[in-house]
Amino acid sequence: MAATDLAGAGAAARRRSDIGVNVVVADDLGPLTASWALLAARSASGNLFFHPEFAIPAIRRFCRGTVAAAAVRSPSGTLTGLAPFTRTRLGRIVPAVRLCSHKYAPLGDPLVDAGDIEGTVAQLVEGLAPEGSGLSLVLPDMTTEGPLAEAVRAIAFDSGRPLVLLDEHRRAMLTRDTAAGDLRAGLPSGKRKELGRQLRRLGEIGPVAFTSDVEPDCVRARFEEFLALEQAGWKGRRGTALASSAKTAAFAREALFGLAEAGKARIDSLRVGAHPVAIVVSLIAGFAAFTWKTAYDEAYARYSPGVQLMLEAPAHLFSDGQVRLIDSCAAADHPMIDRLWPERRGIATFVLGPPGGGPLHAIALAAARMELAARANARQLRDRLQS
Repeated sequence: MAATDLAGAGAAARRRSDIGVNVVVADDLGPLTASWALLAARSASGNLFFHPEFAIPAIRRFCRGTVAAAAVRSPSGTLTGLAPFTRTRLGRIVPAVRLCSHKYAPLGDPLVDAGDIEGTVAQLVEGLAPEGSGLSLVLPDMTTEGPLAEAVRAIAFDSGRPLVLLDEHRRAMLTRDTAAGDLRAGLPSGKRKELGRQLRRLGEIGPVAFTSDVEPDCVRARFEEFLALEQAGWKGRRGTALASSAKTAAFAREALFGLAEAGKARIDSLRVGAHPVAIVVSLIAGFAAFTWKTAYDEAYARYSPGVQLMLEAPAHLFSDGQVRLIDSCAAADHPMIDRLWPERRGIATFVLGPPGGGPLHAIALAAARMELAARANARQLRDRLQS
């Protein structure tokens, strides 16, 4: 959808003053930043990827001219909800509105004031896909449990909108209670002994240290180390490392540095002397932390540096008293993290149809399922060919 089309959509939304939703096109997001940041701090979902420090650089690099934000305001003018979105077609058939998603943002929960979850979600749904428009609403990478998911389900039931969850899966996470002790103690004894032996052998090469950096200048320096480490590994060879293109590197630096200045970034490293052999870049939003990116030096693979670090980093993240949950951001059935972190977080794409649904919506859903299956098969084939 072109920016001019979104401007028209914004005018239409503003005319629906009874629902309190207006649409702000991508080029006009700047003045919204202050109230956006305040909403992010009190949001129910803890979705850092919709915080302005992360979302605005992503929109500029990946979605400029095609994205707007639906903003919900209370009668007093306080921002109570925000969801960047774009126009699309469900199953490439029927018109739909889709909340923004890209491969660097693995959570799609909209920002919703924790004090008015159901009311704000209802306004977002009606503002983005109003009754009579025929539009479907696609909410990718939503959490399937908790008050936000419950609100979407309740609104779908009350409004007669068919709700289907696509690509439902569970990914590794930790909560404070589970990670209160030593994560290594929960591993099978043979694995625990092997990791201990590997760490001792690593120490024979040089002094081993686990470090954690939160000061902005240190985060910047460590992130440059991360970019180089990731580029030197398999992601660099595949062309998917952040530094593989100028656009993704610029986005990552802008987002990470902005988050560091706001106290929302932490970088943990496993180092041998001055050399980092594994790095994890974590992002923090109130009660939730996200181990966003990881990389390791393949020359040290025999010592399992990535595993060693992912067993140590949670303690550093939980040292922030606000953090109660760590999302691994990993794919479903991840071969490494699933064996280390015992808890799971449900993730799915929620698809809300127009009230009453209809045969065309059903056909579009079937096409969307086929497209998802084809993509999954293509990924499996690629992984087999490259293994």
